[in-house]
Amino acid sequence: MSDKNQTISWTAAEFRHYPKSAGWYVTLISVAILVIAFFIIVESDIFAAITLGIIAVLVIFFSLQTPKIVNIELNDKGVKFDNLFFPYKQMKYFWVVNNDRHRTVNFHTTALINNTVILELENQDGDQVRNLLLKYLPEHHETDETPIQRLMHKLKF
Repeated sequence: MSDKNQTISWTAAEFRHYPKSAGWYVTLISVAILVIAFFIIVESDIFAAITLGIIAVLVIFFSLQTPKIVNIELNDKGVKFDNLFFPYKQMKYFWVVNNDRHRTVNFHTTALINNTVILELENQDGDQVRNLLLKYLPEHHETDETPIQRLMHKLKF
């Protein structure tokens, strides 16, 4: 087998999960109620109040989700994430985040919407992943978390 056809595979959670305390939910619900009351009483905007209520319910629903363990594979054709396959020709570049908060490999794709794919590295060697991906994709120079990753880490979401 040539070095060009190297494959790396590992299992990881499909997303980073933060356990949430009862206080987290109480804070979320309290803030949502206050903002909904503001829209109803001060602004007389029922549509905004209903929309915010729906968003709050969705945030609670998604916060209760736990990640499943998925298989991740990098090979000479692309990236396989569970049952999804992302060919390298649909990716612009990648970067590896390896700090005390995040251990991920991130891809910027050609998609117009939702164009960042983030895969958890778990115990996989980030340098090994980086060296394989350099054969197929350019590396982004700023190897840090995305602003959304930083925000989600702070909000424990």
